[in-house]
Amino acid sequence: MKYILFILIFCIKLSYGQEKNTKSILLAFKPEFSLYSIIPNSFGDNYLSKANKPNIGLGINFDCIELKHFHVGIGYEYINYSVTDITRAGNINNTQYSTFHGLLGYQIKFSNNFNLQPYLGMGSVKLKFKSGDRNFGHQDGTNFRIGFNTNYKLTQSIFAFAGVSYVSSKYDINTNSEFVSFYDNSKTIQLNIGVKIN
Repeated sequence: MKYILFILIFCIKLSYGQEKNTKSILLAFKPEFSLYSIIPNSFGDNYLSKANKPNIGLGINFDCIELKHFHVGIGYEYINYSVTDITRAGNINNTQYSTFHGLLGYQIKFSNNFNLQPYLGMGSVKLKFKSGDRNFGHQDGTNFRIGFNTNYKLTQSIFAFAGVSYVSSKYDINTNSEFVSFYDNSKTIQLNIGVKIN
């Protein structure tokens, strides 16, 4: 979490301290805002995959630093899961997945209107367990992601994009050793579709 706060503070300071002659600057403040829908597919022998059904999620990214073709930013994602197996989930109806992460991307330009952006990311993740208005606790953890987006220019400042990412999460858990491997991780392939504004 500390490195994510560092990135955010650095972005803010850079935005106030940038020079007018950007041609001579390797490191520049270049904000890009992305809003996208997430179609998740959890898999493997774990709690999210075996006891839950995903709904369409929402993601937000803010890229703020550009170094040549590299982009550094932060992101937030939220996905609500409906419980399908109460024998494994207990007395809850929904599992809420949220993550706040840092991102490092690289832009590969194919034409003036089309580019590819592979990326890596790491951050914090939280699972909240709910049934109606009642909360049944949460699990914290960390996650790692790798993926790419294909961006198509619609106007001078708006891009449409679609992409795929693999997200692996590891959760802190305190339970019997025989159940740890089922509840301490999740793996998801995400299809992301959205718009980017720069």
